[in-house]
Amino acid sequence: MATVIRGSIWFGLYVFLALLPLGTAIAVTPNRTDPPLLLGLAIGAGFVGLSLMALEFTLISRVTPAAGAFGEDALQQFHNSMGVVALSFILAHPILMVIYGYPAGCWLNPFSGCANTATIAASLALYGLLILIGTSIWRKQLKIRYEVWFVIHGLFALFVVLAAIVHIFIMGRYTSTPLMKTLWLIYTVLIIYLIAWHRIIKPMINWNHKWEVVENRQERGEAHTLVLKPVGHEGFSFQPGQFSWLKAGRMPFGPGAHPISMSSNGDVEPGGTVKFTIKSLGDWSGKEVPAMKPGDTLWLDGPHGVFSMDREQAMGYVFVGGGVGITPLYAMLQTMVTREDVRPVVLFYGGHTEDSLTFREELDALAEQMNLKVVYVLSHPEEGWRGETGFVSGEVMQRYLPKQYKHFKFMICGPEPLMDSMEEAIPQLGVPWEQVLTERFDMV
Repeated sequence: MATVIRGSIWFGLYVFLALLPLGTAIAVTPNRTDPPLLLGLAIGAGFVGLSLMALEFTLISRVTPAAGAFGEDALQQFHNSMGVVALSFILAHPILMVIYGYPAGCWLNPFSGCANTATIAASLALYGLLILIGTSIWRKQLKIRYEVWFVIHGLFALFVVLAAIVHIFIMGRYTSTPLMKTLWLIYTVLIIYLIAWHRIIKPMINWNHKWEVVENRQERGEAHTLVLKPVGHEGFSFQPGQFSWLKAGRMPFGPGAHPISMSSNGDVEPGGTVKFTIKSLGDWSGKEVPAMKPGDTLWLDGPHGVFSMDREQAMGYVFVGGGVGITPLYAMLQTMVTREDVRPVVLFYGGHTEDSLTFREELDALAEQMNLKVVYVLSHPEEGWRGETGFVSGEVMQRYLPKQYKHFKFMICGPEPLMDSMEEAIPQLGVPWEQVLTERFDMV
């Protein structure tokens, strides 16, 4: 309940800040002549779109109070959705202006003879936003490396917002008053601060919190487990299921941080090692991670995330994992063994083949140490496989769940197909959504 309340407060604050510039402009602009309805809608759409763009920076800056209420994966999905919403408002602005009577060429062509500084700034902001969102949606299809995209995304986002602010100040219809100038100055300072916090201040704080690779172990399922020890500090403990941002290199600055779940026991002693299990899914995870060796330096920003049994107490649990989504679930199971937790757990683990099941042997061993039942489901089983086949579904789950399963907490982590299928399976099982906690590991 506390999480829901915090989430509602933060969402309400977000909506309030998105509408604040428009509402303030209408309320305090003196001696204005109210514009025709169509022109007013165009101006309002522009204000709301720009406000949403400015607030987008807060969603990805890892602000702990907000991330603690929603979870960073949920914030990332909300960030993606609100980017499209902001684009819709911003597109509506020039479209409505053209319908009202403004020449389309002046808005859409920054090099036309009728273009001025205001329309040039507006068109550049619009095209920059289209590039920003297009490269985000189709990054993999365009084969843009994550590290390259990360830099492009940040630069274009800053450029779009600043160009849009230049546009509204030059137009000046609702920004001529001292209050409105102050308000937009605050928004601009907020953006600069969040960028500085995320890219400069926080890495400087982490400067004396270096981690060192002590082992790089190959696992089933084309995965590697990095065992890290803190250097010159006591490290950290974490709630099992949480993740950290990992960055390799001599310095904690610059692009290249990747969100990876911890795969070790959450109750780490001061100075103890922390493990991360990383599946080969791209250039970094498929080439750089396997090449890491003892003595290499890594920087951690964490722990983050709300996907943890410590936040969702229940009489029992149903874990559903697919692929490397098993990692946070495995961390929870190890922690339960350490704590001598006797609550029942049913784990459904989906994979392509037996060899794709990361931690297969470890999970079987845990099943002998705790009240755990593991159900493997293979989509492409080899000959002789006697377990479940196909995909994790409501029908498969129904065969293994205990009678009191509706009182259990369901914790689900995996790729998009698994998460989408669970959206159908959970209602079929009659489990209320407040009993379900999910995390999509393809966050970026």
